[in-house]
Amino acid sequence: MKIVNLLITLIAVLLFISACSTQVPKEKNKVGDISSHSVFNLDAETIKNLEKGIIKGTPLRLDNDSKMSDVERIWGKPNEHFDNEDNQTYGYTIENQHFIINEEMKEIYSLQVELDYSKDEILEIMGKPTEPGNIFIYEKENYSIQFEKFHNKWRLILSKK
Repeated sequence: MKIVNLLITLIAVLLFISACSTQVPKEKNKVGDISSHSVFNLDAETIKNLEKGIIKGTPLRLDNDSKMSDVERIWGKPNEHFDNEDNQTYGYTIENQHFIINEEMKEIYSLQVELDYSKDEILEIMGKPTEPGNIFIYEKENYSIQFEKFHNKWRLILSKK
C-alpha cells in the first residue's frame, strides 16, 4: 500500500512539473496589440480616427476649426515655438512623446507625432500604402496620412488635403 501511495504522489508531482514547464506559443502581434506610448498608439480605432482627422488620445484634430488656444487649454503652452511669419510651428513633449503642430493664418493644417514603431510594424498595422516608396502615404477622403523617418524614428504626419 505504501508503494501505491508513493507511486501516486510521484505521478502527481511529475504531472505538476510537466504542466508548469509547458510553453504557450506566442501569438503574432495584431493591430490592437502593439503599444509603444501611453499618449498615442497605432491601433484599429486610431486608424479610423486618423481617417477622420483626429489623433486619438490627444486634443489634436483637423476635422473642425481647432485653434492653438484649444490645444493650450488642455496641454498648456508649447515647449517649442518657431515663428515663420504666416506659418507657426509648435512642439509639445507629452509623456516622452513628441508632437508638432503646424498652423497657417491661425488655422491648424498639419499634425505630427513621433513614433517608436519599426517600418515593419507600421506596414503591418496600416497595410499597403497608396504610394510606394520610403515615405508611406495613405490618401483618405479629406486627409493624408504619411509616415516618414526622421533621425532614426518614424513620424506620423496627418494633414488636410
